[in-house]
Amino acid sequence: MATWVLLRGLMRDSRHWYGFDAQLRDEGIDVLTPDATGNGTLASKPSHLTIGNYSDDIWQQIDKGLNDNPEFSRELVIIGVSMGGMIALEMARQRHKQVRHVALINSSAGNLSPWYQRFQLRPLINSIWHRHKAANLSFIESCVLNYTTVTKADDESVISDWGNMRSQLHTSIINGARQIYAAARYQCTWFGHCRVSVIGANQDKLANPKCSKALAEFYHTPLLQVEQCGHDATLDHPDQIRQLIQDTISESAS
Repeated sequence: MATWVLLRGLMRDSRHWYGFDAQLRDEGIDVLTPDATGNGTLASKPSHLTIGNYSDDIWQQIDKGLNDNPEFSRELVIIGVSMGGMIALEMARQRHKQVRHVALINSSAGNLSPWYQRFQLRPLINSIWHRHKAANLSFIESCVLNYTTVTKADDESVISDWGNMRSQLHTSIINGARQIYAAARYQCTWFGHCRVSVIGANQDKLANPKCSKALAEFYHTPLLQVEQCGHDATLDHPDQIRQLIQDTISESAS
């Protein structure tokens, strides 16, 4: 069984899988959760200005994880949310013999979708205005969860947990801007050596669902749409996302 590598998106880190990685391990799947440069364990480093450059630091974390766990398969399935999907595509291009499957969740590319679909501003403003308001909750994380989720936008326990994570460690404004710049410039390329799956949420307020449709058409693969789901799909519907990925992996192996 291949090792699954999970990659988060803009200004998020491995903590924001919020139990999805633990769920996979409970299913018997070997999982690695590296952080992109400037986020999480690498928050002190300056974020790169091109998507391709993020791969080096992530490959170092993966190689260390595989060396520390020799029972893990060196064959990889890489799952990326948003900017994490862009990085996943670049990693598949770099090590085509090692990456077996790439699963993109609510991702996008500059050569396939216009900027105003890839980063929707009006829903962001609405999310700030309609965030869950409570004096003891993080303003920023309340806005983020309203913007990126459907089922957790008003969940005070999740907002509180994410606020605590933010108070312990978070991405700097400068690194966030550098990541946005890198993601905005990213253009995907065609490769035929591994399967690409595309999962899109029907209520994604950050990246218009048309972005996932464009990726699916570019990589000649069906669009796997999830209903009643926002940008952070593994937070909204973790079981359904896990099953979709497992099903597509099984199909590509048959």
